[in-house]
Amino acid sequence: MIKEDLIFDLGFHNGDDTDFYLRKGFSVVAVEADPGLVEEGLKRFAKDIAAKKLILLNKAVSANQGRQNFYIHPNKSDWSSCDKAMAESDGSRARTVSVAATSFNNLCQEYGTPWYAKIDIEGCDLSVAEELCSLAAKPPYISFELSKRDYAGIFSCLRDAGYKKFQLVNQLNNPGRLKDPNQQTFEGKNINYQFSKYSSGFFGKDLPANNWLAYDEALGRYLKYRELKIIDNQELALGWLDLHASL
Repeated sequence: MIKEDLIFDLGFHNGDDTDFYLRKGFSVVAVEADPGLVEEGLKRFAKDIAAKKLILLNKAVSANQGRQNFYIHPNKSDWSSCDKAMAESDGSRARTVSVAATSFNNLCQEYGTPWYAKIDIEGCDLSVAEELCSLAAKPPYISFELSKRDYAGIFSCLRDAGYKKFQLVNQLNNPGRLKDPNQQTFEGKNINYQFSKYSSGFFGKDLPANNWLAYDEALGRYLKYRELKIIDNQELALGWLDLHASL
């Protein structure tokens, strides 16, 4: 069953996306593997947690069950990952912690299927995409951060799971962006909100209607952007390009 007032924030990080979803009036289940970031999030969102609007879990989203090693980058918290090679890709030495693991399927069984799910889990995104086909109820809207390594698998899994429309969103365009006061809001409350550099931005029906593409068009555009390394007249950091999909 789809819960139209529920969002999954998988890859909570510092909580800026969760903050946006809560202010829009949604309930949120957020998952973050870094214990330090979770501790900060518990303080930042204490009122929302007490009001049962937010559930913040200190877990890794992974195909593995039980415990999972998580590798924390020494000074770039957004580079931490269950993939040691990814966390140490700049030559740094990551700190290893052991955390409980859960799957996307388990989260849906326990909390219900969300209206929208944001997936940004540094190297494990594909494992979530691979679960979608087995779900009887799928999120009507979902997004994944793309990488050079996993983009093809994520595109294919979304298509095979029945997603029909796709949109590429460059997160470089989000910081400082304000909602146009004349823009009609379809997702949640109409709020005036300024995104931070760690924000994924708008989602679902609030994305530009004319930017939704068919599968082949979206994949072709991604490959073009990857080759040119530019999107919307800005240099493209591939790790910050999100693929949104709609059923």
